[in-house]
Amino acid sequence: MAILSKSTGATLALFVGLALGAGAAAAAEIHVLLGVDPADASGDVLLSASLAPAQSLTRSTGSRTTIAQTSSMHEVMRASRTVENEIIIAPAHVTASAILHAYQLLATSGQEQTYALVVRNDIDKVEKLAGKRLYLPQQDSLRSYMAKGLLTESGVKLGQFSKVTYGNTSGGGLVALSFDMADVTVADETQAKEWIAQHPGQARILKTTRPVPGGMNMVVRKDFCATECGRLADWVNSPDGAIPGVGRFRMATADAGRQFTYVASLGIATPEAINGVTRVSAEQVAELGKQGATIVDTRSQKEFENEHIRGAVLASYLEKSLKEVDFDAKKDDFSALKTIPKDKPVVFLCNGPECWKSYKASRGALAEGYTKIYWFRGGMPEWREKRLPVEGSAGAALAKLPAPTQSRGKTVAAAR
Repeated sequence: MAILSKSTGATLALFVGLALGAGAAAAAEIHVLLGVDPADASGDVLLSASLAPAQSLTRSTGSRTTIAQTSSMHEVMRASRTVENEIIIAPAHVTASAILHAYQLLATSGQEQTYALVVRNDIDKVEKLAGKRLYLPQQDSLRSYMAKGLLTESGVKLGQFSKVTYGNTSGGGLVALSFDMADVTVADETQAKEWIAQHPGQARILKTTRPVPGGMNMVVRKDFCATECGRLADWVNSPDGAIPGVGRFRMATADAGRQFTYVASLGIATPEAINGVTRVSAEQVAELGKQGATIVDTRSQKEFENEHIRGAVLASYLEKSLKEVDFDAKKDDFSALKTIPKDKPVVFLCNGPECWKSYKASRGALAEGYTKIYWFRGGMPEWREKRLPVEGSAGAALAKLPAPTQSRGKTVAAAR
């Protein structure tokens, strides 16, 4: 059996279709995105073994199911804010993001985990982190997400470290500590305690998260869940409700929902305002568009083609700088800004408060001398919720999404 590649950005689609009876009309296809965190020490997902879940999902739902796997957490996080997949199976931070947007939690796997900032033994307080060397796994991995959340909670910015290194494995940071190649890293708390016991006097745990859901979690797009969550629940509760290398799923509980609310609170959101830039709502963007303002979508071309504001133009922001207020603009490429006229109002948007591209583009436009700059911080998620006109391949699915019944980010309702 071949093991799926875990290289960043590698994507594999497993197409499985079962005949639903002679002469039966073909059902709509169900797209499942499986995001495997390369920094997670869990088992590999096997290609041939993964055919069985796609087949059993096809049988349970009566619709042809495809499972696409990727090890790019950046890609999965992006997908958590769009609607191109009916089902996403991914770690806790992706799940938390998806729940805040157009998805509903259905099932979880794995046990609770707690993550810890592990530091050199002479670092006994957060204030001593400035100027130190930080080692993290892949930038968009769950461990890096949790570490950044703990640092943000403590008022520590990544820019305060003398060096930030991103690796590929969960245990690389502890190895870096042992060889004096780093001063701070993140690890599963149990793993950290075992390592500290084996290396007395070298390191200590400085801060830990609350318990968060481990393993993988299944979220279902809300419009799809309205008709299919019953069948999906039957699949979860059946002997087929498992994916080799991921584990067996179980229906989510209210406690799991509250844990995802905590995970979402650790997300690194953009500031509330930008000096010299006017922040606007979806309704205000619609009015500005009618008045001739240029509405600039700073997301990727794929996202733009999937869904965008009617009349918006694409000017992708190539982001390499840190997601922080004091980001280094020299590391980024926003040459597309040169195509945007300066003599008319301009509105920048991306994927909501967690997306930094529109924030950085607004700051960049301000530095370039634009005078009428508007920042649509809520971005496409807010536009979608307000049922405003969109163009793109996902338009039909967007129109079916149920209106939100609660404020985003406040509570999370677990499926029952």
